[in-house]
Amino acid sequence: MFPRRKKKREIKKALQNENLKKALEKASLHHFNKFNTTKNEIPWEDYKEKAKAIREACVKKLPQLIKKFTEEATKAGAHVYEASTPDDALSSIVKILRQKQAKLIVKSKSMVSEEIRLNSFLQKKGYRVVETDLGEWIIQLAKEKPSHITAPALHKTKEEIAELLSRHLGKAVPPDPKKIVKLAREAMRKYFMEADVGISGANLAVAESGTLVIISNEGNARLVTSLPPVHIALATTEKFVETLEQAVTLSKALILASSGLKMTSYVSFITGPSRTTDIEKELVVGVHGPQELHIIILDNGRLKISQDKGLDKILNCLKCGGCMLVCPIFQSLGGHVYGGPVYPGGIGVLLTSITQTLKGSSSLLDYCADCKKCEEFCPVGVPTGDIMLKLKSERGPRLWERTLSTFFRKKHLAERAAKILSILQQPWKRDGYLKSLPFAFAKGKSLPAINLKKSKPHKEKKGAKIYLFQGCLVKFFFPEIRESVSAILSHFGFHVVSPSDQACCGAPSLHLGHKKDVHNLALKNLRSFEKQNPDYILTVCPTGNSLFKKLYPELEPESSRWQEKIFDFTEFMAKKELFPETKKTLKKEEVFYHYPCHYLNALKLKDEPRIILQALGLNPSEEEEPFTCCGFCGVFSLKNPEISASMWEKKKKKILRSEASLVATDCPGCLFQLRANLGKESRPLKIFHTSELYAKVIEQISRG
Repeated sequence: MFPRRKKKREIKKALQNENLKKALEKASLHHFNKFNTTKNEIPWEDYKEKAKAIREACVKKLPQLIKKFTEEATKAGAHVYEASTPDDALSSIVKILRQKQAKLIVKSKSMVSEEIRLNSFLQKKGYRVVETDLGEWIIQLAKEKPSHITAPALHKTKEEIAELLSRHLGKAVPPDPKKIVKLAREAMRKYFMEADVGISGANLAVAESGTLVIISNEGNARLVTSLPPVHIALATTEKFVETLEQAVTLSKALILASSGLKMTSYVSFITGPSRTTDIEKELVVGVHGPQELHIIILDNGRLKISQDKGLDKILNCLKCGGCMLVCPIFQSLGGHVYGGPVYPGGIGVLLTSITQTLKGSSSLLDYCADCKKCEEFCPVGVPTGDIMLKLKSERGPRLWERTLSTFFRKKHLAERAAKILSILQQPWKRDGYLKSLPFAFAKGKSLPAINLKKSKPHKEKKGAKIYLFQGCLVKFFFPEIRESVSAILSHFGFHVVSPSDQACCGAPSLHLGHKKDVHNLALKNLRSFEKQNPDYILTVCPTGNSLFKKLYPELEPESSRWQEKIFDFTEFMAKKELFPETKKTLKKEEVFYHYPCHYLNALKLKDEPRIILQALGLNPSEEEEPFTCCGFCGVFSLKNPEISASMWEKKKKKILRSEASLVATDCPGCLFQLRANLGKESRPLKIFHTSELYAKVIEQISRG
């Protein structure tokens, strides 16, 4: 229990840190703008497809690639060591340093060195270690760990950095990035020239030639790997690729994802120590560069994971760090709070499960909102959210999670609980909302009240049969969405059914770590589908849609027969071009459209809501990108209300900055969040599911 309490304190402190918030917002926005500009100039999706295929192919044969690399690197004059554990790697490094009687060591940025705790180990042995990457140098002086894989000091503002350097250098340093960089350059030059050994990481290792690939912007990696007489390189076992062509393709994907650039300043291909054949073609080793190259290959659990079909995709990761900069949790907390003890962010939680134990990462799994933003961004298709859910399932639900999941699995319990709560809510119920509830989580909110309104009978049509899946929030809070969709589809001649035997989609149980309950719910819904045998299945929630299309076929392969028949409501209406057939539309108002995360990142839909809203006569106003999460995130907001509230504040600012009088969305969970939090704003806002707005037009048409 103590570690969780400690984590809660860390979260509270991070959320209250205005400097951290400022630094993270600036960094994330700068990265997004650079990335988006460059992405539109190149075939980014092709890059991603090729990079993913390369990583998946190489991860399957890592032992063979490592063996080939070792042979070729040795031929080129390098010394190669295999290290199963961090202790093995440290032992090899210190042995080399002793042989060379080294005293001063310069390092370029290397997360692997963080993984094996290299700096503290060497300092205890009496060696002087200087980080030469600007960000790493800053956090070394601050006695902190990296908060980001490629931008270690991302959590610090320029003012904080200037103050730190002023103390270290003994003179006033202005908060000007250009002047800070100039001072760092001046301070570092002597270390490069005097160092006995340079230590680097490696972004990739090429088997066919025994080549290391090192990517950098500052130039320090070039100096670390070329000025000292000895170069030690650390590479982990997942970094290996087969060919130089593969390395180039992956480098292009990594560079854009990490920096937003088409190409970084320096890409080094290092094959053996420096050498020349300029005098009578006789090979002489050690010219202007190192006389010796030592390559240490660290495994630390990776090769075992490469054989696990559920977790092997973690090893696809290129360590670009881009996933963190689009992650709403990382943007709220930073990498010191959200991530593992070494690697930050969601991918850091996964890497912790490999390099340490599942137990070591289990308490961190609850901080993923599963918004899928990282998965959509990832240049090599690491399904971070899905793997988090798998690890949650392997960890198993806690007692309270198991109990809550039971209510979703057993429909009669959920319905009975809803009836009891609908009675108990009466003292606080006003106009469909619960106001002034005496609970901390409800402070400042007007929560939507439970609404157990039954379905209205609709005249049966003879058209194609549509199975309308309503989901729990619609069933218990927003039955008007069900009625709206039914009325719209009936208007267009469809035969609509929403049978009482449909169960929860399983999303809450999945996020509670109870996959067995998810399977049971899937079987119930699949039986209902089979019984009705519809032409189409429509959802009004992107999360349920995603589960039906992606997870259900994994649980029950025969359910894949329904995949092509499953549509989100707006997707169906837009693709089938089912628009109002008269000029009777809504009053032309500006409507702010909130994109549900799963709508964009799981269903990969975007234009459909705009098409529908324009057809209704409205003026849709999309928020400026990057799109922000509303913070509901299902079970996540229940477990982490403080983080959820922080995410909501960002969304609220965007909504209130707009001129819109209406707000629309296509997720009942987002609708709950919007209605709960916007009700007390001074500016009146009307909030709807898109189907409700469409139903108003259909009602006008029906009235003639």
